[in-house]
Amino acid sequence: MRHGRAKAARKTLKFYSINCNIKAPYKLILDGNFLAASVRFKVPLVERLTKLLQGNEFQIYTTRSALEELNTLPGEAFQKARQFGLDECIILEKKDILNCSREEEDMKGSSVDQKAFDPKEDIVKLVQGGNDQGYFVATQDEKLSDKIRERLAYVPQMRMARGGVLIFESPSANSRRHAMREERGKQNTGGGTMTKEEKHLIDKLREERIRSKREQQQQADNGTGERKKRKAKGPNPLSCKKKKSFSNAKSNSTARR
Repeated sequence: MRHGRAKAARKTLKFYSINCNIKAPYKLILDGNFLAASVRFKVPLVERLTKLLQGNEFQIYTTRSALEELNTLPGEAFQKARQFGLDECIILEKKDILNCSREEEDMKGSSVDQKAFDPKEDIVKLVQGGNDQGYFVATQDEKLSDKIRERLAYVPQMRMARGGVLIFESPSANSRRHAMREERGKQNTGGGTMTKEEKHLIDKLREERIRSKREQQQQADNGTGERKKRKAKGPNPLSCKKKKSFSNAKSNSTARR
């Protein structure tokens, strides 16, 4: 990995570690398109991911629906990608994806039909609501990537560029906005430990300090609302420097000769 990409990866990992507590061992969800791209470009995926994640421990996941989708696509690359998912990845079943109590109630007493699930929607369900599980998403699907980037916060994303270059995307604008809002909230509440009474007292003291500064400024302006002009204490000594007379300059020149 080039030095620039490694430095950017460290910076991105630090952002997610500080703002949403995503730390090693990392959890990576690989969709079918990403698995197929790694096979097509003959990328040693585990080795590249280890370098990208700065040698930290990680686990790779895929969804059952993604494997079923790969199984329906013709071509050797898709079958190899599916086999890699079966051999190397932890498979997330339908019951693992259902994170909504209403959906769980609907599924009680009914048979689990994996084909009824869309791989894209499965990934969205896994990372929505603040991505509490701290999943990374590796996908080649631009629509899925844009949806996560624009609507969901704190979801690290990866993709495979041309030539098999593994790209770790920088935090989205949505994630940065969430981080800034949370940081401002911590500042206003003393890191979450400040009570409402303490916050009200601090605001009151701040207003009194501002009012006191305004009164002092008004007194300095003599109550006229205009800033008092500073008078010169004396003439500028540089402007009072005596000029050399012509006769003295002429005598000095002759003496030098």
